[in-house]
Amino acid sequence: MGLFELNLAIILFIIGNFIGLEYSYRKYSSPYVEKKIDKIALALAILGGILINSPLYMLGCLLIGFPLGMRPGYGRVEFAVGLIVALLLYLVLRW
Repeated sequence: MGLFELNLAIILFIIGNFIGLEYSYRKYSSPYVEKKIDKIALALAILGGILINSPLYMLGCLLIGFPLGMRPGYGRVEFAVGLIVALLLYLVLRW
C-alpha cells in the first residue's frame, strides 16, 4: 500500500464521517441518545468492517466512517460492532 492509497483511504473515511453526520441530522431531530440501534448504520459498519480486510479497503473506510460521524450520542454502538467485526476478521485472516 503506497502513500497515495493511504491518503485516499483517509479522505474516504472523512467523507464517510460527513455523510453520517448529514444522515443523522436528517433522521434524528432530538439532540439526545435514543435507546435503539440504527439498522442502516449497523449494516454499513459491519460491511465496512468486512471490506477493510479486502482489496476494497478504501470503500470499507468510507462505510465504517459513516456511524462514527453521526451526531453525538448516535452511532457509537454501530461503530463498535463494525470495528469488532474488522478486528476479528483481521485476526482470522492473519492467523
